[in-house]
Amino acid sequence: MEDVDDARELVEQRMRATGMEESIFDRITDLLERFDTDREKLFEEMLDKLEASGYDGLRDRWSTNCAQADALLERLEEDMVDVLGDSQANAMSASERMAAVGPVDLIAGERRIWQQVAKGDVPDAATLMGKVLEADLAVIKKCEEDLKEARNNDKVVEALIVKNFGSITATAKNLLVKYTVTGVPRLLVLLMKDPSAKEAATEALKAIEKLAEENYNAAKQKRVAKQVVLDNVKLLNDAREQLSEDWVDKLFARGAEAAAGWQGTGRTGYYEATDWDEFKNACIEALDTRSEAAKEQSRKIYDELLPTFVKESTNAFGALTDDPATLERFNNDLKDTFESLEDLLEGEKQFQDELVDGAGKQAAQETLATVWTSVKASWALATSRTKDADDEVKR
Repeated sequence: MEDVDDARELVEQRMRATGMEESIFDRITDLLERFDTDREKLFEEMLDKLEASGYDGLRDRWSTNCAQADALLERLEEDMVDVLGDSQANAMSASERMAAVGPVDLIAGERRIWQQVAKGDVPDAATLMGKVLEADLAVIKKCEEDLKEARNNDKVVEALIVKNFGSITATAKNLLVKYTVTGVPRLLVLLMKDPSAKEAATEALKAIEKLAEENYNAAKQKRVAKQVVLDNVKLLNDAREQLSEDWVDKLFARGAEAAAGWQGTGRTGYYEATDWDEFKNACIEALDTRSEAAKEQSRKIYDELLPTFVKESTNAFGALTDDPATLERFNNDLKDTFESLEDLLEGEKQFQDELVDGAGKQAAQETLATVWTSVKASWALATSRTKDADDEVKR
């Protein structure tokens, strides 16, 4: 690598200027080449781990390699001093020879750089981005499953509610048909003579009560499904700071800044730390890849998933029925039907008032009152319980 090549050239110039033995230079060159090979292996291992998916063992690999690098530098320095001590060229001590001809700038600069690398800013940034990606994927999986389940539950509830709307309306209309009597005898006479006609209103009340209660219970189920949607909206909003693209960008910047400082930290004397610029670029590129992977999932959460949940909470889960027009049609249809029933009964009340006083008139009054009470109760129950159900979902 370039740093070691430069150091070798510098050592050769110094040794030739000093007049040291060729054999000593060859041994020094061997030491530098071994250091070069071992150092390059450390770079490759660290970069491979940084470029791999996931983050398990990333910090440990970098810490281990930094310790190994420190040991390599220690061994390089000690071995060079030993080799230089074998020279017979001059009366200098081995340490003096090392200071005179050795790659002391490379060793000092490398030590400073590896100390910075050992702080772990780059693997820590990569680990945190990996955790963001992991959290993103887990949140997406949970939210998509929750939304699917909520939608499935809503389909069942919606079908039941719409079916019951139809049954309630049909019950009221059937009663209207039964009570729409033309000619003779009048409805009041039919109510007094035919017990089933009188009981029809009571039976209708019971049927509507049952159906309206089913809808209210269905509304409770829909509210549970809606709460799942609302809980996920809150979850995504609360996690925005930890999962957003801005947070990933900050993590990337932190790691990139640390890597960008390595070369400057080690540059000293004749040592330019050129290889560290290339290693820095490779590390930043790996961090950028991790950053983009995490941000892609963050965008999916906050540009797609969250808006979908918000929309679902205000649309499909915003009211008793997925389509507000369905509820409006039901209420209007039911209102028209019961108003027609009341008009019929009001006409019979006027006829009843024309009857002569006596037991017959009293019986007619009681019969009509019973029917009227059931019809009014049916209307009140259907409207109030439907409103209760709608309010239950909206709360």
